[in-house]
Amino acid sequence: MRRCLQSFRLLGGLFVSSLVLCLCLGQAAFSFNTDGVSSPVQASFVQPTQTANLTQQGLNQYQRGELQAAIALWQTALSLTPEQPSETRTNLLRYLARANQQIGQADHAIAYLNQLIADYRQTGNMQQAGRMLTEQAQAYSNLGQHRQAIVLLCGDPAMERTCTRNSALAIARDQTDTVGEMAALGSLGNAYRLRSEYEESIQALQKTLSLAMQTNNQPYVFSALNSLGNVYVSLAKRDDRRRQYAEQSAADQEAQTFAQNVARYDGKAIESFEASLVAARAQRDPLGELRSLLNLIVPLQRQQVAISGQRSAVSGQTAEQNVEHVQALSRQASSTSSDRLQQAQDLLARLPNSREKAYATLRLATFMQLVSGQPATIDVDPTTRCLAAEVPLPVETLLRQAIAIAQQIQDSQSEAFALGRLGHVYECRQAYGQALALTQQAQLTAANQDSRYLWEWQAGRILQAQGKTTDAIAAYDTAVKTLQGIRGDLAIASRDFQFDFRDTVEPVYRELTALYLQQATDSQKQVAQQLESKALSKNVSLSATASMIEAALETIDRLRLAELQNYFGDDCSLEATAKPITLVDQKTAVLSSIILGDRVAVILTLPTQTQQFRSQVQWLPADAQTLRATINDLRLRLEKRSDLANTYEAPAQQVYDWLIRPFAQALQTAQIETLVFIQDGILRSIPMATLSDGKQFLVEQYAIASTLSLTLVDPTQLDPQSLRVLSFGLTKPATVEGPTFFAPLSFVKAEIDSIQATIPDSKGLLDDAFTPERLQQELMQNAFPIVHLATHGRFGIDSRDTFLVTGKREKQRLEDGTAGVEAEQGSGAALPQNAAIAAQTYNKKLTMNALYRMIRNIRHGNALELLTLTACETAVGSDRDALGIAGISLQAGARSTVASLWQVDDQATAQLITHFYQALRQGMSRAKALQAAQKTWLQQHPDERHHPGYWAALILVGNWL
Repeated sequence: MRRCLQSFRLLGGLFVSSLVLCLCLGQAAFSFNTDGVSSPVQASFVQPTQTANLTQQGLNQYQRGELQAAIALWQTALSLTPEQPSETRTNLLRYLARANQQIGQADHAIAYLNQLIADYRQTGNMQQAGRMLTEQAQAYSNLGQHRQAIVLLCGDPAMERTCTRNSALAIARDQTDTVGEMAALGSLGNAYRLRSEYEESIQALQKTLSLAMQTNNQPYVFSALNSLGNVYVSLAKRDDRRRQYAEQSAADQEAQTFAQNVARYDGKAIESFEASLVAARAQRDPLGELRSLLNLIVPLQRQQVAISGQRSAVSGQTAEQNVEHVQALSRQASSTSSDRLQQAQDLLARLPNSREKAYATLRLATFMQLVSGQPATIDVDPTTRCLAAEVPLPVETLLRQAIAIAQQIQDSQSEAFALGRLGHVYECRQAYGQALALTQQAQLTAANQDSRYLWEWQAGRILQAQGKTTDAIAAYDTAVKTLQGIRGDLAIASRDFQFDFRDTVEPVYRELTALYLQQATDSQKQVAQQLESKALSKNVSLSATASMIEAALETIDRLRLAELQNYFGDDCSLEATAKPITLVDQKTAVLSSIILGDRVAVILTLPTQTQQFRSQVQWLPADAQTLRATINDLRLRLEKRSDLANTYEAPAQQVYDWLIRPFAQALQTAQIETLVFIQDGILRSIPMATLSDGKQFLVEQYAIASTLSLTLVDPTQLDPQSLRVLSFGLTKPATVEGPTFFAPLSFVKAEIDSIQATIPDSKGLLDDAFTPERLQQELMQNAFPIVHLATHGRFGIDSRDTFLVTGKREKQRLEDGTAGVEAEQGSGAALPQNAAIAAQTYNKKLTMNALYRMIRNIRHGNALELLTLTACETAVGSDRDALGIAGISLQAGARSTVASLWQVDDQATAQLITHFYQALRQGMSRAKALQAAQKTWLQQHPDERHHPGYWAALILVGNWL
């Protein structure tokens, strides 16, 4: 077993650390301190002992910002302290825990807090034990383990609605510890936000705010308001990215809905941050005031962009209408992002030097650069992308100030960020000598790997711009190794980061892959010239490029693992095989597509008689934009079963000419029978079976499968004699929350009946019997090699938008602004009068994450051979949706998956699936069984039902044997 992207400890805080620059002032870094104040160290104590002297020296070092030195002194003092509980030991453990948190050593902080909690429990001080549990939960959140944080704060969220007895929140309430309760609730709200469980987050933070206002605890009023603002910023950011994906898919109405959501959430965020600003000023808290001012920048800027767009949209109105509309819009933005930036800059100049000031200066420089750029760039990371060749001079001035502050307080991490950002300024100016010198200083100064890769990557870009390709590859390779070396059983820390992954991690892999492939291409050209003059042998020519192509494939393979983890967002286990799949079958070839900026590479990998493999690379004679437009056009035409003119044929032949024709002779010579595609981006959204050479479909020539990675296929063949299928189906019309309506699937019963007739000892359940609970029960009682779910489903832009529709019906209602659920056949308790009107009955969704946990927890290491999903759909133009299908079999622990790309013809699917299972029963491989089913359909339907819309939606992902 290997962890799904075990190397990405940094991912959760990466975007925050590189753009917002966390620690004390960032959205993700603010935590609810259990003492109600922001300082990590409270007070010193004096004893005439060596331990007391060391402790005081550590406090002095801490106050000067020399945290590492302080930690070393406190560790020495702790080693001289008896292990039994005492005031001296307690203070040292607290200092060490909080200082380690500040320097990013959350795992060390957790270890010290474990000792501290044990001491408090031993002495019966449960109030402090509960508070330290909250601090420990914050440390787990900093590591990205938000579920563990929630367990410590309240208990397992999947098990109970009330907090368990030994949780931090339960202890605080039992001890009537209002401060401890507010700290636990606030931390709980932040942990839920970072898991994208926004309703739960808002509930917890509103409770915190209510308690803080009741007790007039102004620090917690400020904290709760800031955290609520961060939740709304996260919601706005999520829906803004969803809007972009909807526009990609030409879903205009959906895009408009998301845009309205963004405006609403940004408005709520501004209200919360403005209120927190008032609270900070009332407390005369300049750092809190600065935090609120900086937090306001993003929602204010995005709101101003939206208002500008609306102003343009009303240009066609009468002059009087236009003036009224613009005035109304302008009233929505009482203050601008530029106003708040200036206020933040004025306040910053009055603050004494500190770590907080260093990071605030960096953050201010980042926002100043964004606000001065194009209006729509507020969510772009200027750390990794040049928004303009000439960076404003005030940005450079602020970065130099940050360097000076960091050097004075001897804070290496903030110094590394400031040096690296300044190096990027010179990179954008194309002053590569100065850029590289500053970047290399940042590399040497960076205190941890979570940020060092940024400067290694930056060095690679600069070296490439200088034409030093070999050195650039070495720098990029170091960056990738740094990413791979950041290990731990950690989930992605912030679901916000899922959408920023493409800006902050993905380019490292793609740019390195492009360098390898360009070298391979150049080498191929040189070899061809030398072969013509007979100056080089053919064997030498093959080895000259093989290593570079292999390095490119390995790099992009790592990216695809990272991409999959980014999609699902949870820690997951993947079974890897060390045996190259090209050695499994001499009749199988692999085609890998890689989109690299505007260029697209296709690599064919063929087996050889010597149990090795050889690869060749071709570049498409079309740029990435043309490819996307052609693929989207083909996908739309493939779905249109009413297209009697078969207009899909032209784009299907065009894609065949790009992907297959350059290798047609090689495939024929090698007598290949099965093609395995490892597709990139938008290419995942179409079935390769539909490509055409003008005479026949590709599926009529080859069995076809897809996979995400060469290392994630378990080359195990099916035993046709041991096949049994557990089938669930939905025949009735359904409605899920949204609301989204699904038509009845009239032929699902026939589909499941045919499976039971084809494969003995199979079991089928329909409609009301199709519940998550019944599915779990059946999986627990019997080990079925195949699970077949014939129901509506949707693959979305992340795993939370990916679900299946079950037959279980529930009443969903909104009460006091929060969501609640009551089963239709539940206790019969009456709904409150104010909620009864809003109550609506929906079919319960089964999310892919829930299905994954169900299968993983029950099968006890027994692999699920095949997961079949016959009525799912993905959006046109969205490569994120198709990624969900590519990864679902891996996440669910299945060796392979058969799923549909679009809404299929119900009757056609029932017939195709029957033929598929019959072929499996006869001993065919999974790929050849699907090929046989689709070829049989084509032979039996030479009429209009020959159209791919009827038979091509089903694709095979994963193990094809």
